[in-house]
Amino acid sequence: VNIISKEGTFNKVTYDCFFKDKVEATDGETKIFAKNLDLLATENSIEVYNDVFVDYPTGNFEADRVKYDFLTKNLKASMFDNKEIKMKIFE
Repeated sequence: VNIISKEGTFNKVTYDCFFKDKVEATDGETKIFAKNLDLLATENSIEVYNDVFVDYPTGNFEADRVKYDFLTKNLKASMFDNKEIKMKIFE
């Protein structure tokens, strides 16, 4: 996984990483663009928020916040004001 941003903070004790300002993340197939991304080793999760766009091989979506749990492999996308999430799925 590669994560690029204009600014970032790394906690040497917890290994949590906080990225902000033009965040781009990819694993080679899926690409994520947002204003903020928190890689939380203490919670085995990643939180991406503020103008999130996720582009993956079978579709893409826009949301205000996305949380992914590495243990359960569950992804939760939501909007701050309960608007609908915009999603396109390709076959």
